[in-house]
Amino acid sequence: MESTKKEKENVKAPQTPSKGLSAALYKTPAKKTKNAPEPAHQPSMVEEYFEAHGTSKVLTSDRTLEKLSTPKLDRETLIRLLEGKPSSYAKEIQELHKKHCQHFSKWMLQLQLGFSVLVYGLGSKKSLLEDFRTSQLSQDTHLVINGFFPSITLKSILNALTSEVLEHHGSFRTPTDQIQFISQALKDDPDLHVYVIIHNIDGPMLRGEKTQSALAQLASLPNLHLVASIDHINGPLVWDQFKQSQFNWLWWECVTFQHYTEETSYENSLLVQQTGALALSSLTHVLRSLTPNARGIFKLLVKFQLENKDNPSYTGDYTLTCDCFSVLLGFVNGADGVEYLIVPVEANTLVDFLENEQTV
Repeated sequence: MESTKKEKENVKAPQTPSKGLSAALYKTPAKKTKNAPEPAHQPSMVEEYFEAHGTSKVLTSDRTLEKLSTPKLDRETLIRLLEGKPSSYAKEIQELHKKHCQHFSKWMLQLQLGFSVLVYGLGSKKSLLEDFRTSQLSQDTHLVINGFFPSITLKSILNALTSEVLEHHGSFRTPTDQIQFISQALKDDPDLHVYVIIHNIDGPMLRGEKTQSALAQLASLPNLHLVASIDHINGPLVWDQFKQSQFNWLWWECVTFQHYTEETSYENSLLVQQTGALALSSLTHVLRSLTPNARGIFKLLVKFQLENKDNPSYTGDYTLTCDCFSVLLGFVNGADGVEYLIVPVEANTLVDFLENEQTV
């Protein structure tokens, strides 16, 4: 009797399900009797999900930024307020910057070995590349390109290489001829090493197929060395396999946490009052790079657009085909299906532009 009692004591009780697990996993289903009623249908999680999200009603709010009582600031006031607020992590950011600067000698070695250096990561890399330029390239021939500038073009880059670096005075019929001239000039003078620094090689004005192909062709030259920064998350998509091989990138992660102050100085902010001053400044700057004949044609287009601003049937002009206006003009489709050229700037800004041009 005692052994039977001990055996009963040693028999373990059924374990209860652990916390977080469904008790149904441990429950033995009851035997179904012959006349027992069918259990009520219990909706599954999938059915509950579609019931909750099946309504077509979309709830929106009318609380927009335009209805805020806070007035918008002019750009100068916004910059002054931002500069007056010190960063909470200025010391850590400076230490991170110094850490990246320790790799400058490796960058120079990699450039000499035929690679191109591409820095990426959160934060502006402009000051980092500027320190690299001043500390490593002060005695070498180098060219700095601001890819975030709204008026930067492939033509201006090639002109800087031919006229300022190679000191060639003359014109070229096509960009291809200009690239061939640069390639031949560097080939004839193998002791000449040209360093090119491009801030934001993925900038809006440099993302085109034609521009990236030209830059890749230049980067493949043995004595032209390229250092660039990239910021857009989809920036690498502008390069196919062939361009990647021409650039021959070595990727360096350089997280700086520095503000994109200069890179975004040409963009409109929701906090900034839109006065048209930025558009006017960019318009005037780009126009200065055009030939006198092209400037005259552009002014005629501006005057014609202002004269017809109240004409609902006016769409734009379709007679201009000059490539030099590609930065200044936009395209719209008319009712007849033809593409028309317009100046995508407000009328008040165009009036100020003409007044400034008359006083020049």
